[in-house]
Amino acid sequence: MSKILLVDDDVDLAELVKTKLVAEGHEVIAVNTGEGVFELAKQVKPEIAVLDIMLPGVTGYQICRKFRKDPELYPMAILILTALGEEPEIIHGLEQGADDYLIKPFKLDKLTEKLASLAALLASLGQRNPVTNLPGTDAIKREVNHRLARGSEVAVVYIDMTGFKAYCAAKGAEGQRKALEFVSKMIVGLMRSMGIYETFVAHMGGEHFVVLMQIEDYERFCSTLVSTFDQTVRQLYSDTEANQGFIMAKNKRGGESRYPLMALSVGVSHNQHRQFKSAKKVFEVLAQVRQKAQPENTSVVFVDRRRTDR
Repeated sequence: MSKILLVDDDVDLAELVKTKLVAEGHEVIAVNTGEGVFELAKQVKPEIAVLDIMLPGVTGYQICRKFRKDPELYPMAILILTALGEEPEIIHGLEQGADDYLIKPFKLDKLTEKLASLAALLASLGQRNPVTNLPGTDAIKREVNHRLARGSEVAVVYIDMTGFKAYCAAKGAEGQRKALEFVSKMIVGLMRSMGIYETFVAHMGGEHFVVLMQIEDYERFCSTLVSTFDQTVRQLYSDTEANQGFIMAKNKRGGESRYPLMALSVGVSHNQHRQFKSAKKVFEVLAQVRQKAQPENTSVVFVDRRRTDR
């Protein structure tokens, strides 16, 4: 069960919701004004905040933005309540850092469903890949959303290990583990050795990694990453494979084919010249950028440098 902060100026509705949620085992702190909510949240540290958008004196949007800018409070889940129900208002609320929304009037069962989904989201954020010990897709996308909501200038670096599937076919499960540990430790190690801070590293599964960092750091990080990888990747292969520059592995037809040694395909999207309001749009651009980053024997970096959202 969750600790929930409920902010709604409708006293009767707030009391009804609180009674329902407490009966289900939640701990609920209910207030009917936005004034002092930030200080209250700092004190009680809720896991989930339920915010009405239309509040006297201060809006739920303002409270949401303030929560997301605070290092202690921004990890909590936020559900916004809106009586407007129009798409622009809903999108605007999500762009302020909310995780989900519910349109008034609503059935209490629908509210409990939303809260259960948010609790599941929070639980998933704590899960880590058993090989790399890195968080996954939900965690990185949520972190991108939060930093965008705070108005931060960020770069999102998408790292693909090309040739990974062929390597796994040739080396088996132990080879897969070895390659993933090799890359994940390299990424994290470079962050530390280069003094790059305020980063978030995630393993999105398979050969896909994502690093979120401050915009001023991505160029030197990417340059160092690809050069370091290309200089050291041969240690994952036998001397014969390293010298000949390829491995033999089964192809889709069941026969054997030559495959080049692994390289990194690195795509970068940042908001220095473009405005991104959500992680969804950032990753849509990264999908385009990754098509441009096609290694030929050596790792390659491609940066989206467009200045308008087109």
